[in-house]
Amino acid sequence: MNVVAAPGVTDGPPFPVGFDESPPGERYFRHPGDVLDVVLSAAALLVLIAFIHVSTGTSAGVRADLAHAATSVPRAARELLLAVVQVATLLVPVAVVAGLVVKGRWRRLTIVVGAALTAAGTLAALDAALDLSSSVPGSLAAHGWVVSTRFPSLVYIAALVAAGTAGKPWLTPRWRRAVDRGLLALVVVLAVAGTAGIPELLVSVATGALIGSLVLVAVGAPNRRAAPATVAAALSRAGLDVTTLSLERAEGGRSQLYRARTGDGERQFVKVYGRDSRDADLLYRWYRTLLLRDSADDHPSTLEDEVEHEALLLMLAHRSGAACPDLRGLTKLADGSVVLAMDDVGGRPLDQIDPDSIDDGLLDAVWHEVVLLHRSGLAHRSLRAANVLVPSSGPVIIDLGFGQTSSTPRLLSIDHAELLASLTALVGVERAVASADRALESSQLAAAMPYLQPLALSAATRRQVSKAVLGSVRAAVAEATGEEPRPLERLVRVRAKTLVTIALLTGAFYVLLPQLAHVNDSFRALGSANWAWLVAVVAMSAFSYVFSAIGLSGGVRERLPMGPTVQAGLASSFVNRVTPANVGGLALNVRYMQTAGVGPAEAVTGMGLNVLAGGVVHAVLLVVFFAWAKQSGASAFQVPSSSKLLVALVVVLAVVGVALATRRGRRLIRTRVVHVVKTSLGSIVELGRSPGRLLALVGGSLGVTLAYTAALSCSVAAVGGGASFAQVGAVYLGSSVLAAAAPTPGGLGAMEAALVAGFTGIGMDPGVAVAAVLSYRLATYWLPVLPGWLAFRRLDRRGYI
Repeated sequence: MNVVAAPGVTDGPPFPVGFDESPPGERYFRHPGDVLDVVLSAAALLVLIAFIHVSTGTSAGVRADLAHAATSVPRAARELLLAVVQVATLLVPVAVVAGLVVKGRWRRLTIVVGAALTAAGTLAALDAALDLSSSVPGSLAAHGWVVSTRFPSLVYIAALVAAGTAGKPWLTPRWRRAVDRGLLALVVVLAVAGTAGIPELLVSVATGALIGSLVLVAVGAPNRRAAPATVAAALSRAGLDVTTLSLERAEGGRSQLYRARTGDGERQFVKVYGRDSRDADLLYRWYRTLLLRDSADDHPSTLEDEVEHEALLLMLAHRSGAACPDLRGLTKLADGSVVLAMDDVGGRPLDQIDPDSIDDGLLDAVWHEVVLLHRSGLAHRSLRAANVLVPSSGPVIIDLGFGQTSSTPRLLSIDHAELLASLTALVGVERAVASADRALESSQLAAAMPYLQPLALSAATRRQVSKAVLGSVRAAVAEATGEEPRPLERLVRVRAKTLVTIALLTGAFYVLLPQLAHVNDSFRALGSANWAWLVAVVAMSAFSYVFSAIGLSGGVRERLPMGPTVQAGLASSFVNRVTPANVGGLALNVRYMQTAGVGPAEAVTGMGLNVLAGGVVHAVLLVVFFAWAKQSGASAFQVPSSSKLLVALVVVLAVVGVALATRRGRRLIRTRVVHVVKTSLGSIVELGRSPGRLLALVGGSLGVTLAYTAALSCSVAAVGGGASFAQVGAVYLGSSVLAAAAPTPGGLGAMEAALVAGFTGIGMDPGVAVAAVLSYRLATYWLPVLPGWLAFRRLDRRGYI
């Protein structure tokens, strides 16, 4: 195989003679990368607006720090830099417009000017709403060397950024970098001059980038695909001297497709992957990762890595004996595109053949190639009829770019389900299932049943078969294998019902709750919050996962690695956001311990001991903090009187007596309660023989509870709540007991309401109480979601869960 990274088109002749030098496809089209830029710019703009609107105190602190840093630069240097920038921002736009007019580039001129005017109007509206245009202390005087120091304004900067963003597709990579550096220098000089604060400057830049990207998405950007002449030159430098290169497909797929013929008469099939292919593939992979529980998608860091992965799969598949195209070359173009060349096997895609011409021999031959591919450990992951070519020599499997090496039985079963569904659309349920039954073992065919559902199939196959047809295929597979129909695998990461429930609860308690406690007071408290205390909240939340790992290790005999155990706790926080009563996190920790070498029974018992230790520690601390806080801190959660406790004890004993009086109740107590008590007592006795494990178990549970108490105390201090640590501990521990009864994930809603009620009960201002609770829950409940998801993915990839 020839692998050459072409440094540019200057090596050798610029272009082979006779090849088209214009990019294939339409002259203008919508690039996936521009869509990605819109999403990123919009997210950045929303974060900046929220920061300026809510964190007024922090924003003022940033301005003061900027003023102090700016005044350390000599005034003459600041004035000189500002004068240079002012001249450049006046002359460069005029020169660009004049050049476009002289060259008659009216479309480019319209796009660039339209983006600039739209961004200027948008920023002006934001300025009116947020009052962005204000200088920082210590800024330069109103009159500069050239014009007023208020120029360029934030509106003008947004227009420049939008024009630069919309115009960069027509520039060479070197000029694009020059534009980016120029805009960065502009922002730095204005920050040093003090004409605007850094958050406001960043809002201006984000607004311009958003509008410029939206304009490109709306009207289309110029075609930046590699021309056939460029592709032919790269292939020639890679050792493939092509004489003809005919375009097969320019749009509608992950790459541009060509058929080529070399000087010695060999036919080659050429795929060209560009930046647009990379951006579209990234969007698709991230969509699948967010939607599916285990998408098994890799995320190559560069386009070159992605294409090299496909080349590796081609070589491995060819060596396995499966009929696949043989790899001929791989080379990189100067613009970053990657060219992949392979044998042109000819033939037509299976889905384009007349169904009446598809006999059982052809179907059996297709399944035979699939069996050979899977025997080598390769999963295709898009094994539909369109990716099977049928030349005269027999079926050939193509397009392995989405495949995976060292595949799991799950991925192989999904391959079988995909091909079954795709063949069903061609030849019907009976013939498709019969052909699979002849080629696969009964267990392999039965294993495909859970994945005969739309989410497990490619979009093209989903369009060809309905849910009813897939149900018929599952029934036919069950009949052919003699097994009962298997339940469908749950593939979606979060059900729509769960998302709606969480969204409604979040809206109710994070939007409506501040309304009940004077929303202006809450926002005012958050805006003037001490951010050093909020950083401490995040730090305490992080420490809780370390203590949780220590406690989990104390529950079992086997030594658990500290790093992965901390990651398991962090991943549990992600899983618990969509499961009530921490069920998902408990199951994940049990699974993690099993893969770490702990026996199934011991893993479940260890998890139970961890929960038991946490409950005991919580109860003890509840009494301690209530006694410590005395009446001032515990007024919101009064300890029941002795008479009420006696009544509760009588009720409990009565319920137990009724249960013992019935046969079903005795059986339930004997099989459930007595068994659990015996198991727990045995584990506790064993723990007594290992002081180190007992210390880790109790100490870890104690550390988790105190870390969360300290986090809430820091949150209260950040907004000036004025409550003591003892009072905060009493409120937190009492609220946790109440929230534990809520059926929502992590006590969502119930915990917030209980904490606010507790703080107001000890005399805290309602607005301040809401601000403290919201900041605490944002830092400890919502902030760990993304790191938890990343930890979940990492543990999954490394086989820990």
